[in-house]
Amino acid sequence: MAFMRGKQQAEEVPLFEMSVWNCTNDACNGWMRKDYSFSVQPVCPLCQSGMSEGVRMLPQLSHYIGS
Repeated sequence: MAFMRGKQQAEEVPLFEMSVWNCTNDACNGWMRKDYSFSVQPVCPLCQSGMSEGVRMLPQLSHYIGS
């Protein structure tokens, strides 16, 4: 016997405008959140090209670090 559950709605995650670094190489899709970069002018970790500042709509991440 199969038990069918109703489809549950996935909780919609709110998106916020976030500062990011985008790879300048058109063949690369690399990007990173500006808050998580360790350099003032980072290089792309995927192709080693330069990166430029940009904005993306992303979910907010918590900065919680467990003990």
